[in-house]
Amino acid sequence: MEMSTDITFRNYDQPLVSNLEQLRQLLDGRSTVVGVQHRLSHVFTLLFRDNFLDVPLLSNLNAALNRSNWTQHTYYAIRATARAMYLSCTFETMGRLDAVIETVSDYPGVVLVAEWEASAFTVFGPGKELDKLWLAAVSHQHADAFLFTYCPLTRLSEFLTRTVEFWQSKRSLRETFPKLYLTVIATRRDMRDEQFIFMRTLEIDASVVGLWHDLGFVELDVYRSCVESEYCIDLGPDLL
Repeated sequence: MEMSTDITFRNYDQPLVSNLEQLRQLLDGRSTVVGVQHRLSHVFTLLFRDNFLDVPLLSNLNAALNRSNWTQHTYYAIRATARAMYLSCTFETMGRLDAVIETVSDYPGVVLVAEWEASAFTVFGPGKELDKLWLAAVSHQHADAFLFTYCPLTRLSEFLTRTVEFWQSKRSLRETFPKLYLTVIATRRDMRDEQFIFMRTLEIDASVVGLWHDLGFVELDVYRSCVESEYCIDLGPDLL
């Protein structure tokens, strides 16, 4: 029997049931076999992090990234990521979302709605970034959300907790709950600037929070001391 091309196409991000059952039978008694779903939004966030950590788009390449030049750099990192994945990226659309990333074909359509904001704690409240992201994500069957912001290291735990509580308090009738890929740069005051310390990403689902590995902007010993200070722990010399 010929398989519908529509079924094949719409399972682009997960294995076909027939393939999964065949592998289960093949490995019966040897291993458990489960289907893995790959979300384009997951890959987009991975690549964005690398692109943002790339050489800053500044005339003076010796200058460190800081909040005074973050807007242009974020724009280029978002655009470069979309282009590398052959995705369409539209800025300032759908109720002035900072970006909407979607496939050039009809399916799955919008895969990610994105916002970026210079100050972490301004994203809360009606009509603010988190609210806009939720409303946009639930209105598209296959969309996830992406929030990129900056937060003082001393308030990072508070910000992460509030964001998780906001997202997981929501309810959706979608087949799959929209994830929030929260990416935060932890900063500390350095003279007049906010020095970048590390980038942290949380993958927030309906009831589970996935913690990604941090990406650093500073030497490892500086990162270690900052984390120890924030969480009042002793990481020891061999834990990083």
